[in-house]
Amino acid sequence: MKKLIFYKTFSTQTLWYLHNDKKLLHGDIKSSNVVIKGDFESIKICDVGVSLSLDENIMVSDPEADYIDTEPWKPKEALEKAGIITDKADIFSFGLTLWEMMTLFIPHVNLLGEDDDDAFFDEADFDDDAYYAVLGTRPPLNMEELGPSYQRAVELFSLCTMEDPRNRPAAAQILDVLESEEFIH
Repeated sequence: MKKLIFYKTFSTQTLWYLHNDKKLLHGDIKSSNVVIKGDFESIKICDVGVSLSLDENIMVSDPEADYIDTEPWKPKEALEKAGIITDKADIFSFGLTLWEMMTLFIPHVNLLGEDDDDAFFDEADFDDDAYYAVLGTRPPLNMEELGPSYQRAVELFSLCTMEDPRNRPAAAQILDVLESEEFIH
């Protein structure tokens, strides 16, 4: 759990820096774009090749710019044709990386039934419609499997993955919570 807190804090500091100091939306936050050295000695967010400029309102400054992101981590607004992309798109994707750390699955990809053999993937049996229907939504978590020590992480995940981006916290708000005594204890 201590490593999860370190990851959340460092990643949020990085997002705050990108969004507020550099005025950039990363645009592809996911586990494979997070590099961890050793036993969490340092963490870096990489692959800023699809980043987009943000304006003074923390919105993508070029309305014609393409928001790339990787499907399983995309927020709903990025899937909508006229969706307005803000810093909250990265926050949604960050929330899904928390989900990944808690479940050890890629969001929305594990759509096989509980009785199916997860070791075997048959593309013919993959339900494209079901997959696309859940993109941009919050995947479920089994609290019984996680236990009470994950309660704060689950709360943060829930806030970060709110469907309406206006209800998601900014990186600065997440940092305030993570650095508070109440969260640490």
